[in-house]
Amino acid sequence: MTDTRRPLDVTAELTLTVEGEDVRVAGFGELVVVDAPTLSGALALLRGTKQLPTEQFGENVRAADVTVDIRVDGVSVARLGPGLRPGYLSRALGVAPARLSLGGAALALLRG
Repeated sequence: MTDTRRPLDVTAELTLTVEGEDVRVAGFGELVVVDAPTLSGALALLRGTKQLPTEQFGENVRAADVTVDIRVDGVSVARLGPGLRPGYLSRALGVAPARLSLGGAALALLRG
């Protein structure tokens, strides 16, 4: 049996409420942008839920061949997707398989 999965094209614009915060989600083909208003909200998203642990979400993202860019008020703080591997900081904060951007996180903290 061959794997017939095809890459996913996401075209969307919606707002979700996660832990009391409005999170914007926009899809641009192979890029999905998730923009949270605070760093703590973004970290909560990256840590996943009981229904969808972060590891499973990361596997689904790679299988769909899309990249998810997690932002805080427009600043990119992490990415999940094909070819992206978590670093030490991602594993230490419990957000692997996302790859955290230390510079983006620092900028989001300074702006917040």
